[in-house]
Amino acid sequence: MQSFDPKDRERFRKIVGVMEGATIEGERAAARQAAERLAALNGMTLDEAILDAHPERDDGRIDAEERRARRRDFEAWAARQTRMNAAYERAEKERFEEAKREAVRRGYRPEEEPRPRRARAAYRARYAPSGYKPTAEDRFRLIAGLLRDGVSLRRAADLADAPANEVARIWLLIR
Repeated sequence: MQSFDPKDRERFRKIVGVMEGATIEGERAAARQAAERLAALNGMTLDEAILDAHPERDDGRIDAEERRARRRDFEAWAARQTRMNAAYERAEKERFEEAKREAVRRGYRPEEEPRPRRARAAYRARYAPSGYKPTAEDRFRLIAGLLRDGVSLRRAADLADAPANEVARIWLLIR
């Protein structure tokens, strides 16, 4: 049995999250298979891999010293993740500030103070017809889309307000 490397551990944790949190049975089953494959690649059963990748979980089968060691490892991992995120945010902020300085060097002059927007009058919902008249091509695309989505010929004819013969003709054309 070998422990996960950090990249595989994070991947395994995500797979287990899907395995336990998915609402679709097929998705949970696929995640379980992926988790079992990844555990087998590291010479572990699924349960052993879950305990290795999730040290914060414990069902009482391990002694107190092992539990503390796993908790320390998990806390060290969480601290590294926090430091990495903070460093990334600082680097992004510095890149942004450098881009602003470079823009000013190239001649960009920001406005002193953005003007406040005037308040609009309250919007009144009312019917306003667009005046758009669908073309024959629009009707063809509508009927073809309905048929591709599995709508019956009669239902497509009703929805598109078209004769059933025209819908049948379009169905034959797109087959």
